[in-house]
Amino acid sequence: MIYIDHMRILISFYSRTGITRKTAKDMGELISTTGYEIDIEEIIDKKDRSGKIGYMVAGKDALAKKETEIGDVRHDPGNYDMVILGTPVWAGTITPAVRTYLHKYGGCIKEAAFFCTHGGGGSSKTFDVMEDILDLPPLAVESFRDKSVKKEGHKGRLNPFLQEILSSKNL
Repeated sequence: MIYIDHMRILISFYSRTGITRKTAKDMGELISTTGYEIDIEEIIDKKDRSGKIGYMVAGKDALAKKETEIGDVRHDPGNYDMVILGTPVWAGTITPAVRTYLHKYGGCIKEAAFFCTHGGGGSSKTFDVMEDILDLPPLAVESFRDKSVKKEGHKGRLNPFLQEILSSKNL
């Protein structure tokens, strides 16, 4: 891993089932060993998306490109050198909570990288949507299969993802 002093990194993510949360926290633990300043921010969707009905409504809202009401953020992404943004893939695209976050805070993000978790695909389109909304190309992208995260198989891909981010900045 490459080391640099005083670089501030924010990992912002939304997670309905905990898979994206686990990925973000494991990423944060790895980054914290490098000496970077790291904060983690879970994006809170105020709409109840639990259970089977919540799951169906979530997919419908994602397909319709709907935004949602999100909770207040604790960490202003404009105060960070890098924001790593994570989302589950719903119906082949980003979640309403991440869509809202990008529209609300995207203008102050200086550098970004994206990751997603998914059951079987849709990561390429998801990253395209994130980039289009942010209007900023990501330094790196990575997708993680839900099954892999559940079995800890994603951990081996975290370090290369972070190295790609840092090497793209020539750090």
